[in-house]
Amino acid sequence: MLPPNARLNLGKTMDMITNFISDVLAQPIVVQLWVVWMIAAIFIVPGLLLRYESSRREGKVMFASSIVLSILMLLWHSQVGYTRIVGLPHILIWTPLLVYLYSRRTNLASSSPVHLMTVAFVLTIVVSLAFDCADVIRYILGERASRVSVAG
Repeated sequence: MLPPNARLNLGKTMDMITNFISDVLAQPIVVQLWVVWMIAAIFIVPGLLLRYESSRREGKVMFASSIVLSILMLLWHSQVGYTRIVGLPHILIWTPLLVYLYSRRTNLASSSPVHLMTVAFVLTIVVSLAFDCADVIRYILGERASRVSVAG
């Protein structure tokens, strides 16, 4: 049995998840749909790549990065809220992942389904990174307000 201070605080974790989802649902529908697509892509594509022997290594790396990113995003969001800096973990995790995937490009081009799934994954994170980089720059330049409107 774990000591009390080592146990996962499930209530706090659920609060972080709920708060993040609430902030996403407060965004325009296009942002909501993009977040759903992005979450699906970063988990489904690596899972599918695990089925192919030729891409199993890449699938494991992609899936591990998605798990780490999800944890970091919840923790980071709980600290900074839904501000322009919230996408910083995407930059920190996905930039090295893109370098890794680029270095493995000949292996990933070996079979058509693997190539198409990897392209979908890469395009998804590249689009996200473009917005994230712009948002982080805007945050550095002073745009620090929450992106969630308080309805009154």
